[in-house]
Amino acid sequence: MKTMQKIAAVLTAAALVLGTAACSNNSEYEKRKEAQGTSQITNSLEKQNLEKKRDKEEDPNAIRYVYVLSYANIIGFYTAKGKISSSASQVGPETEVIKHYGEGFILDSAKDDGTYGPGDPGIFFFTTDGVMVETSLDYIVSDQPLPIDVPRFSK
Repeated sequence: MKTMQKIAAVLTAAALVLGTAACSNNSEYEKRKEAQGTSQITNSLEKQNLEKKRDKEEDPNAIRYVYVLSYANIIGFYTAKGKISSSASQVGPETEVIKHYGEGFILDSAKDDGTYGPGDPGIFFFTTDGVMVETSLDYIVSDQPLPIDVPRFSK
């Protein structure tokens, strides 16, 4: 019985030590946050790449070359103007917080067309002729034509 009491005492002491350490000012979260602040790069190439990508994507006059794929075969090629957008995007918020008797409830919002549920899969874009193209197939987008064989379709 004394062995059980000793084990219980050791476990209780360990729990108190761990509980005290968790409540101290030097939590693991705070240590990591402090370390991150001291080792952070002020001008990283990743950040530069993301900013350059954003600038190119937001240019409404940018010309893009879209290659649509099916089972690793190119089945379509388009010259697009502007951004390639997600078909699931919407202008309004996806959820709303409704207050009822002081409590907040999160509800799905209607999509831009007034319907509910998940948005369409895939992407859409506008060609240089203004034609909208939407697809849920795999695709490659480039801001220069790529040196790949594109099927030629007769009209």
